[in-house]
This record gives sequence, structure tokens and C-alpha cells, in this order.
Amino acid sequence: MRRMRRDSIDDMFDRMQNLFDEFQGKADLKGFRGMPVDIHEEDGKIVVKADLPGISKEDINLKADKNKIDVSAESSTAIQEENEKYFTRERTSRKFHRTVSWPAEINPETVTAEYDDGVLTVTAEKTESEGKDVEIE
Repeated sequence: MRRMRRDSIDDMFDRMQNLFDEFQGKADLKGFRGMPVDIHEEDGKIVVKADLPGISKEDINLKADKNKIDVSAESSTAIQEENEKYFTRERTSRKFHRTVSWPAEINPETVTAEYDDGVLTVTAEKTESEGKDVEIE
């Protein structure tokens, strides 16, 4: 009976975990295939920046509510030469999808978005919710 080395087993489990993480939309930064985001607060507004290099503005879908923002994009390109005897014909297709929770509740009516040089910037105003006093009976 062939005995597996410990490194091989660890490698197998690492690959399985990466597959599960990809399926669930998670990934560590060294193998990150999604869209990295930065989230910060600026002048009472929440700002989310997402890197989407090589994607045109028309290929980006954005949906926001008071708790989260959903960003998806799809892009495909084909490189062809007009020569019948081609040796290489390359095509690429990329899909991005990410749902990000706002760090605070926002007003969905104030959400704005800009896309410049491969960076999507989404801005929203925070709602001023102080909660409700509850009387104990």
C-alpha cells in the first residue's frame, strides 16, 4: 500500500479549501480572483472603491439597498488576426461579482457611482438612526 506524504495531504486540503472559498465568493489575497474593495467614511458618507480593470462602464451592474451593495460585471474579448492560417487565437472572459455590506445603514436614494480608469467609486450618505427608547412594562 502506497503511503501519502504529509505535504501531499496538506496540499490536497488547501486546494479543497480554496475551491470552497471560491464557490462561496471568498478567497485569500494571494489567490484573490474577485474584485478587491476599499471602504472608508468621508464627510458623513460611506465610500466604496472597487477595482475592475479592463471592464467598460456599460458592463457593470450595480444594486444598492440600505444594508448592502451588489456589484457584478462581465467582460469578454477576442483577439483575431485576418490570416486563415492562424496558430494562436485567444479569447478571454471574466466575471466579477461581490456583495459588500455597508458598515452603517445608508439612505439608498443618495447612492451615486462613478467609474474612472478601472476604479468604481460608490458613495452613499449614512442615515441618522439613533434607535427608539423602549419602555419596560
